[in-house]
Amino acid sequence: MRTTLAFLAGVAVTVVVTVGGAFAWHEYAGHRPGAAATVSSAPLSADLRFTGLDGRTHTLGEWRGKLLLINFWATWCGPCREEIPFLTQAQQRYGAHGLQVIGPAVDDPAAVTREKATLGIGYPIMVGTPESMMNLMETLGNERGGIPFSVLVAPDGRVLLRQLGEFKPAELEALIKHNLPG
Repeated sequence: MRTTLAFLAGVAVTVVVTVGGAFAWHEYAGHRPGAAATVSSAPLSADLRFTGLDGRTHTLGEWRGKLLLINFWATWCGPCREEIPFLTQAQQRYGAHGLQVIGPAVDDPAAVTREKATLGIGYPIMVGTPESMMNLMETLGNERGGIPFSVLVAPDGRVLLRQLGEFKPAELEALIKHNLPG
């Protein structure tokens, strides 16, 4: 009787550990930073609004016809700061070929203004209240609110990719080359 109970307890523990481990792995693999979801959807609204660091209002429609990389970041975010040089290089290298990078900052506009030159950002920066930026991220598919968060938008306005977590340089380069217009 004791042997049967010990055996059944062992089986129960094995099942719980296996199922729990599988669930944990699924959660980790499906939601880790860098996990990207390729999306084919209806075009984003051309009326989606951003406020530039200069106070000027921009709409998504301004960049129709270009491959648009929207990269949400903050001055206090280490991974965000690490990928900024690659984003600036990509803008410099591929801007004439149809790429436009923009960087909505989930941060205080004064802090962003101070850090823009220090970080050497070579693409337009968008600002707003942290709440408005969080709402904008959610509208674009980031339900977790983490950063860096990027959305790659095709020239026709369709979302090609949403990514939570930083890009690796080679990954970013391949993604841009593959999706440039023309």
